[in-house]
Amino acid sequence: MQRFRKLLIICFVLGIVVNGTVKTNAQIQNIPTAEIAINGKAVDGINPIKIDGTYYLPFVKLAKVLGYNSIKFEKKTKTYEITDGSTKIRTTMGGRRAKKGNEYVNIKPPRWIQDTAYISLHAGGALFNANITFKKENGSIQVKKPAQYYIVHTGDTLWNISRIHHTTVNKLKSVNNLKSNLIVDGQKLKLPSREQAKEMEPKKEREPVKNPNQISVSDQRQKLLNHAKDYIGAGYKFGATLAEAPKLFDCSSYTKLVFQQIGIDIPRVSRDQASKGRVVTSLKAGDLMFFTTEDLYSDGRVGHVGIYMGNGDMIHASSSRGVTITKNVLDNSYWKKNYLFSKRIIE
Repeated sequence: MQRFRKLLIICFVLGIVVNGTVKTNAQIQNIPTAEIAINGKAVDGINPIKIDGTYYLPFVKLAKVLGYNSIKFEKKTKTYEITDGSTKIRTTMGGRRAKKGNEYVNIKPPRWIQDTAYISLHAGGALFNANITFKKENGSIQVKKPAQYYIVHTGDTLWNISRIHHTTVNKLKSVNNLKSNLIVDGQKLKLPSREQAKEMEPKKEREPVKNPNQISVSDQRQKLLNHAKDYIGAGYKFGATLAEAPKLFDCSSYTKLVFQQIGIDIPRVSRDQASKGRVVTSLKAGDLMFFTTEDLYSDGRVGHVGIYMGNGDMIHASSSRGVTITKNVLDNSYWKKNYLFSKRIIE
């Protein structure tokens, strides 16, 4: 009986500081430490809570479990900026909209409780492109990646949901047999298959990159490749910080550092890097190649970047091999299937 009492959910009333405002009479329930499993495989433990009957998870812990290891916190505004190397996410405590890449996502406001950020299961799923549920049978948190469905939240429209998942309103309506554009809070929408969702917005963007060097373009390309090869064998870490280089990289921290070493500044994450330069179909050494990552993202977004070396080869920070060279990359079945486009930075 004593052991049972220890595991009982403890209910109490607490004032919650939300973005500088105190919300009183909120019922907080401490939940016993839960196993967190991704696609059925237990990966860690996490400490959920319930606020007014809704499950919340510690935001930083959840982010790290899902590979968002680059985490910045703006104390004054209680805003987090995180990345897994692909997409940058910004969310503010108490805010009803978060920014994912260059799109805005409607979410249940994150809470700031006893110096800890908490995020609802819905908000976590919307931001991390996952379906996150609490399994009552064993008290575990189940994460399904990539997301197979989306739960409508207040303020959502089919248009903004289609933007977030890089598909179209018509495709959303088709897979859900919708006869109108009317959707309601809590409605479960099936997402179109990955084959029907590809993020191509950055392909349309043509933003020049400042090139301060006075050497010839061909010399600059060769210099870039020389620096790129210096790190062959370095390890891989999702959302690796720039401070962890040169021992650990993710795909975009690697490309950022290599370009930085020839005096060219490009953004930190692959999605933002994809908006720079101009689209090319006939590749030259030094061009950036962009791919989606089907086992992580159902929305077809930019998920990986590498540097074209010439002769069909690409050098990149691979999640399985670290910094490596992939020969004849577009003849490789995996990379060919996930290839999106390439951009030219050096010219």
